[in-house]
Amino acid sequence: MDQNTRGPLPPGVDLKPMKDWPWTPSSSGRENAYLHGNPREPGPYIYATRWPAHSKALAHYHPDSRYCVVLQGVHYIGYGEKYDEAKLNRHEAGTWFTEPAKQGHFGLTKDEGAVLLFYGMGPSRLDPLE
Repeated sequence: MDQNTRGPLPPGVDLKPMKDWPWTPSSSGRENAYLHGNPREPGPYIYATRWPAHSKALAHYHPDSRYCVVLQGVHYIGYGEKYDEAKLNRHEAGTWFTEPAKQGHFGLTKDEGAVLLFYGMGPSRLDPLE
């Protein structure tokens, strides 16, 4: 039992500190922890992405709208169909932002890396723009 848990949890309640999230590596070099649902399937999903320091995502879009909060670190995101560092917006931990459906966007982390928490309605995918 987690040190913050004071007794048995009711059926359907899930409680996991971030250190115990099921992190899995992705082909991008980032790690994902799928906490609820699956972005590739119909229905709501929630997942976290751990961006290591000095990560870059070229311009892409998703068919669904996504809602995100930066949990740790600093993340930079820009909007458009081509990666452009001049368009990057700095988002510190605690910042909430959106990725509207079919809106091109790109991202970056610097020295500190970042952990992002996403919510959306699947099915979803990543469609590269460059």
